[in-house]
Amino acid sequence: MSRVSKVAARVLIVFVVFLAAIVGFTTLKNAGLLSPLGIKSETSDSQVVQSIKRTEEVSLLALGIQGITSEERCSTAFGKCVPGTSDKVFLQYTFTGKLGFDGAGVEVTEAGPGSYTISVPAFEFIGYSEPKFEVAVTDDGVLSFVTEDIDQAGMITKILGEEAQQKHLDDNEELLREQTKVFYDNIILSVAPDAKITYEYA
Repeated sequence: MSRVSKVAARVLIVFVVFLAAIVGFTTLKNAGLLSPLGIKSETSDSQVVQSIKRTEEVSLLALGIQGITSEERCSTAFGKCVPGTSDKVFLQYTFTGKLGFDGAGVEVTEAGPGSYTISVPAFEFIGYSEPKFEVAVTDDGVLSFVTEDIDQAGMITKILGEEAQQKHLDDNEELLREQTKVFYDNIILSVAPDAKITYEYA
């Protein structure tokens, strides 16, 4: 009987120690004291609308844009790529870009009887709609894990950035002027069919 009692006592001790370990682990985890031994992740999102501004933007053109861009990087040694470390991403994209101008900046002056001059502000990129970006292909070397990951967000920024916007504006300057003329001719000639209209562009 004494031997059975000793075994029972040992089992009881092991159970109590195990239970105490679980309670202690749970307590430390809830207190955040185990983060050095694991992974701690926190996410927060806070937004405040600081102002609302009415706009009078006039959209003249909607460009349906699609394409594919690529970026490649590799680890280097003595200024040269180490074989097998290259990482290449092909990013496919489609979106609609809207070009126009700020209607509040337009000035219409009467140049004479039945004659009007319309001063148009600089054309601008109004915005995007229906943007879609997806990785079409990746081409990784066997040692690409040693190379810093390609910044896909940075690639998207280049596609949608100010430099790209200005290029779209420059490429469509003539068409924007034509559309501006159509837009205001329709308005003025509907009430003054014999009006003579000239345009000045910023």
